[in-house]
Amino acid sequence: MTTRNILICVSGLTPQIVTETLFCLAVKEKTPFDEVYVLTTKRGREVILGRDTHTTTPKTSLKTEIENLCKKYNIKKPLFEENDNHIIVAREESIELSDIRTDKDNILFPNKVCEFIRDKSSDPDATLYCSITGGRKSMSVHIANALSIFAREQDKLLHVLTKEEHEFKGFYPMNKKEAEDLELSEIPFVRLRSLLAANLKQEKLLKLNFDEIVRHTQNQLRLLAPGNKLVLDIERRELKYFNDKISFEPMEFLFYYFFVDSKIKGMINIPVHQFLSEETKNQFIEYFEQYYPNYFIKQKRWYRKGFSKDDFRVKRSKVNSKIKELIDDADIVNYFIIDVNRKYGESTYYIRADKERFIIKF
Repeated sequence: MTTRNILICVSGLTPQIVTETLFCLAVKEKTPFDEVYVLTTKRGREVILGRDTHTTTPKTSLKTEIENLCKKYNIKKPLFEENDNHIIVAREESIELSDIRTDKDNILFPNKVCEFIRDKSSDPDATLYCSITGGRKSMSVHIANALSIFAREQDKLLHVLTKEEHEFKGFYPMNKKEAEDLELSEIPFVRLRSLLAANLKQEKLLKLNFDEIVRHTQNQLRLLAPGNKLVLDIERRELKYFNDKISFEPMEFLFYYFFVDSKIKGMINIPVHQFLSEETKNQFIEYFEQYYPNYFIKQKRWYRKGFSKDDFRVKRSKVNSKIKELIDDADIVNYFIIDVNRKYGESTYYIRADKERFIIKF
């Protein structure tokens, strides 16, 4: 299937940056484009439509100038319509964002940018060319951040520069000298999509706002630190995190080891009924015989009758309390505790951290 090239720009009061970027890519670099989108403000849309009344803003529409550019230089005309699909304005309920100034504006706009880039980057047959040239500096930061999170290898981040003498005089170069003075730079950036790849498919992440995704990504990066592993020392019945460690009673330690061992074997979600089963009881007997053969268990109630729901609840509570005592980072600790996936009728329990985050010391 043919790849579609999509140009995405942020723009404030100077929509000329859209046609300048299109000129650099389509005319100078011979890259044809299929679609153009502009992320802007309420007033920015009026400027794009050529309806703004201020003397310094252009009085022709961006759509007209794109058509003129394509006709003059005989290049493919990309799809650009004067509607909400192609001119994207952030809004709160029915109120459109008029500028990007306040803290609140800098939440609404990046949320909209994030939503848009996430949607466009979900198409495997599309390549995104994102320009940071226009709009307020914060708008450029927001599109760069969104691209850093969602971009694939083929997606690009761009910046266009021209000499001051030509700035904003026209929508695109009219002669060779103006064309030579217009420069396009591709900006390297860190792509984090692979870090989020598994979570990108989850309904929860698809509904997160930009600030929530940033927080999630930051936690993922912190978790990837080389020393961010939990060591289970079976002989000492200790969990070790960096230079800190904490001791457990044999049953408490093996309770946690059971969940780690299950995760390593591919059993991620454990329902309570599985823990109460005869099979699990036998598994714990095997643990004791292998690791703590001198620990007397035959008189224990669980040995004779199996585990109860209270056993599960109490042990999970004690183990999680100790892990929270060991790891004082509130975000990271949530990856290592025994968490619950609540579901009516059958909740399951699991550890969120990947199996590579655990080191078993026998």
